[in-house]
Amino acid sequence: MKNLLKSILGAGLAASLALSTSTASADGFYIGAGAYKSSIDTNLFSEDDIVPAGFLGYQILDVGVLMLSAELGYYDLGDYSKNGNTVKGSAVTLAGVAYLPVGPFIELYAKVGLASINGETKTNGNKDDFDGTDLFSGAGFAIDIFDTVDIYAEYLRFDTDVDSELIGVGVRLDF
Repeated sequence: MKNLLKSILGAGLAASLALSTSTASADGFYIGAGAYKSSIDTNLFSEDDIVPAGFLGYQILDVGVLMLSAELGYYDLGDYSKNGNTVKGSAVTLAGVAYLPVGPFIELYAKVGLASINGETKTNGNKDDFDGTDLFSGAGFAIDIFDTVDIYAEYLRFDTDVDSELIGVGVRLDF
C-alpha cells in the first residue's frame, strides 16, 4: 500500500512538472515558518508541545483555478516527557501542494508527501530509535496580506510509529 501511494505521488509530481512547461505560469520560490502545537498519542501517554517548523517551496504550475507546488520542509515533532518516559522527533519532508483560490485573498490547500523521520523513545531506561521514511499529509488555508506575504494555518499528520499531529500558524513569503 505504501509503495502504491509513493508511486502515485511520484507520478503526480512528474505530471505537474511536465504540465508546467506548457501554457501555465509559475510564480517561483517561497519560504515560510511557523509555530505549531504538536500532539502525540502513545500507549504510555498523550501529550502536546509547541514547536517550530519551516519550509522552502517552488510553485510549479499556476493555471488560475489551481496552483501546484513542490515543497521541502523541516518540522519539529516535539519533545515529551512523563514519569521518566520520553519521546522526541523531527521530520524533513518533501511534498506536493495543491492550492485552490476561493477568493481574491484566500487559498485552500492540501499537501501530501514523504517525511524522513528521526525520533527516539526512552521507556524504563531503554532507548529505541524510530527512524524511517513515512507518508504525511495535511490541509490548510492562506490569506494574502500583501502581494508577496501570506498568513497560513494548517493541520499536518505524520504516519509514524508514534502518531504525530501538528496544528500551526505562520507566515509565507513569495519571491
